[in-house]
Amino acid sequence: MIFMSFALAIAAAFFIGALISLQFGRYLGLRYRKRNEGTGALATVEGAIFGLMGLLLAFTISGALQRFDDRRQLVIQEATAATTAYDRLNLFGGDEARRLQDSLKEYVRARVELYRMAHDFLLLQRAEDFSDPQEEKVLELKNKLWDAAVAACAQPNFRPACALSLPTLNSLFEVARLRAGAAEKHPPQIIYFMLFGLGLGCSLLAGFGMAASAGRSWIHMLIFAGTLTVALYVVTDMEYPRLGLIRVENFDHFLADAYNQMR
Repeated sequence: MIFMSFALAIAAAFFIGALISLQFGRYLGLRYRKRNEGTGALATVEGAIFGLMGLLLAFTISGALQRFDDRRQLVIQEATAATTAYDRLNLFGGDEARRLQDSLKEYVRARVELYRMAHDFLLLQRAEDFSDPQEEKVLELKNKLWDAAVAACAQPNFRPACALSLPTLNSLFEVARLRAGAAEKHPPQIIYFMLFGLGLGCSLLAGFGMAASAGRSWIHMLIFAGTLTVALYVVTDMEYPRLGLIRVENFDHFLADAYNQMR
């Protein structure tokens, strides 16, 4: 996918940038130590910047995990709402109930197929890009189902069934809209610029501190750069759980199971 390739390219660029920053920081540290006897006064500044990086990363990971869990919960809510709506539509009885239930099954199947499709990523909009024909099909089936249910409610003998069925259908459509909104719910872009910028800044300071030792430790430099890269990649990937390595598709089976249980 375009998003995965783009994210991996950014991660690789950051990893290389972190190594360059470490090396350049060590070079600056060596020059500084030649002109000054100690660097004890700089420890406070370094500690403050590393602390800010850790705090920002912790809050970002916490928020990403919360949004990831919210998306999983919305999948379960939609599956529950679909099952409840299907059972409530049976209250109409006879051919009308069967016709409305068949329309609901078509809508749920279209929703399942929508999320099984390969998704793309719109960088400017920072949103998942679904196939326009499939989205139009889902909207058409939604309107067809709602119009049919409203038309059936015009008959006096269906009024009790409508009082229970229409709210459940409305809840089903509402959860679908919430899922669409959750797919575009992300932190402001400035947060990511801060994270990547602070990551490079911390690499520079870490390299500066490494100048205290005579030899260059590539193991420490690689581990430091790799740890920052993995942490930032995981945070970014978690924000788009249908496009990267971290996936939310494991919970999609709840909606598919709800469809298969509709007789």
